[in-house]
Amino acid sequence: MMTARIAKVSAPLKRASGVIHGVTLSSRAAANDAGAGLGTRMARQRGVVLFIALIVMVAMSLAAIALIRSVDTTSQVIGNLAFRQASILPANLAIEDAASGLFVDAGGPRIANVTADDSTQNYFATHKPDDPTWDSKGKLSLPDGVPQPLWTKTAAAGLTRQLPADGAGNTITYIVERMCNPDVVAPGNDGTGKASEGWCDLGTPKGGGKHTINEAAAFNFPPQPFYRVTVRVDGPQNTVSFLQAMLR
Repeated sequence: MMTARIAKVSAPLKRASGVIHGVTLSSRAAANDAGAGLGTRMARQRGVVLFIALIVMVAMSLAAIALIRSVDTTSQVIGNLAFRQASILPANLAIEDAASGLFVDAGGPRIANVTADDSTQNYFATHKPDDPTWDSKGKLSLPDGVPQPLWTKTAAAGLTRQLPADGAGNTITYIVERMCNPDVVAPGNDGTGKASEGWCDLGTPKGGGKHTINEAAAFNFPPQPFYRVTVRVDGPQNTVSFLQAMLR
């Protein structure tokens, strides 16, 4: 009887063992499925991160290129301003040379007759401000008031009187115009070319303020015409500067 009891007890243990074994196999299968799903999601996430990183790199590259171009443009502008400032001194030399061609106190004159053009001195006895073939008014590539012989570097090089280039590589050319408009019909414009009020811009020379004894008033000098000097300076890196001065 002892043996029979033991047999009865052992039977439930086998069933319990089978149940435990079945549960263990199911748990492993579920764990394997969960691991496979997690790996797939991680792979997908890594692909999205790579795509975003590429977009960020492209944006940063474009920003770097724009910054470099901005720095280059700023450097060019600063360089052009420096060349422009450097052109002022040689332009003053041209104005002094033009004055010596007109006035005795400036070392001249070289122009014997101011009522006629003198190509050897780049001198023009008249000025036509309303002539579109002479004045640069309205031209986009030039400032207003530049006479036709100075519109281009080639035309300026064709002028007879040329100043030597300075040590900085600046090429200096200029012309002188007497501010008398031949298109104006005025009593003083009698065809002789003599400057007079009405068709010329005149200015009274500044006197010394002195007069002789027993003279009621100081001597008044007769009005003199204005002369406009336009200077073109061609500098390094194709920089161009224009300067003007009025002489009388």
